[in-house]
Amino acid sequence: MNQIHAEIIIVGAGLVGLAAAIAFAQQGKKVVLVVEKKPTIKLKKTWDARVYALTPVTEHWLANIGVWAHVDASRVNSISAMHLFNDVSERPLVLRDEDANLPKLGVIIENQNLMHALLMQLNALNVTLITDASCEKLQHGTDEVSLHVKDSTLITAKLIIAADGVNSWLRAAANIAVKQKDYKQTAIVANFKAQKNHQHIARQWFAPHDILALLPMPDGVVSMVWSVSTEKADELLLLSDDELAQKVLAQSKSMLGDLSLVGATQHFALKQQTAVNLVGKRIVLMGDAAHQIHPMAGQGVNLGFRDVMDMLAITTKLSAMHDIGDGNVLRQYARARAADVAIMNCLTTALNDLFAQENGLLKKLSRWGFKQLNHQPSLKKLLIQLAAA
Repeated sequence: MNQIHAEIIIVGAGLVGLAAAIAFAQQGKKVVLVVEKKPTIKLKKTWDARVYALTPVTEHWLANIGVWAHVDASRVNSISAMHLFNDVSERPLVLRDEDANLPKLGVIIENQNLMHALLMQLNALNVTLITDASCEKLQHGTDEVSLHVKDSTLITAKLIIAADGVNSWLRAAANIAVKQKDYKQTAIVANFKAQKNHQHIARQWFAPHDILALLPMPDGVVSMVWSVSTEKADELLLLSDDELAQKVLAQSKSMLGDLSLVGATQHFALKQQTAVNLVGKRIVLMGDAAHQIHPMAGQGVNLGFRDVMDMLAITTKLSAMHDIGDGNVLRQYARARAADVAIMNCLTTALNDLFAQENGLLKKLSRWGFKQLNHQPSLKKLLIQLAAA
């Protein structure tokens, strides 16, 4: 049996797993990254249907760990404002970067662009990559954790990080339960070429059980995320490209003029899932293994990157001799992440529930709230700062 000793084992090579491997390797830790399939990605000229809205804080952090230098900047679009519409207000709630003295509210970046940049930076570092190896057994010793993988490799370390997604094998192996909320909604994602200039504005339309987002991308393209009831999604997915474009045109009040589909359409079920504990014995959960939230707030991947940032902030203060998997260290991580995760869960659930209401009184309250916020610079500034953190 092949044996490998490390300080940190990371399972999962999604965005968060790759970022964690890079960041901890740069911190001088001996890192082993375990993945079922070798992470490779070839940049395509066509626009990726899956995009992320990164906050300025996330972008700055990715620059600090050397990832942003590998990003194709020509395929990134900044967000200068957010326009939020509901089905009862005449005017949108407008949040602008200048209202909070910010150069921008964030950026829109394709999954393939960000993944490629992460892999480029990972390849420049001394990270041991175990590929084509699925996890088989997790064991705990007195002062280490051991992971058996199916290629007859045994890896031991002080700490193991579960970044292996929403259906995390490691989370289950550590007997960490999850709390779930099924929104009974499906998100449809696609890109459209817009007739009118999007002006770097991210737009969202809220209606009962129906949230449409059109996010600005380069070359006059907008990325659509349309969250609707699963029943309605099934109907929309049966439409032709032109028919779907007409539905989006009507839902967006023709604000960006005619729309033409660019590339393929994708869809995925929407659920909120949160691990009951973010840590276990010598294990921490990060990214979707720890939490999955509704995409309406655009904070999912930022939340995952903040998992890594908070753990790094804790380990940076430790001496070289300190056990990184010590229970006190992990409890610090759990406390650091608890509030952030809880706030995002509450925010997305509350917004979804509020705009799902058909009650006339609640609709009037929603209209009043939008109007009041537009005339409250201090509250708008607070909202912007929360969104851009």
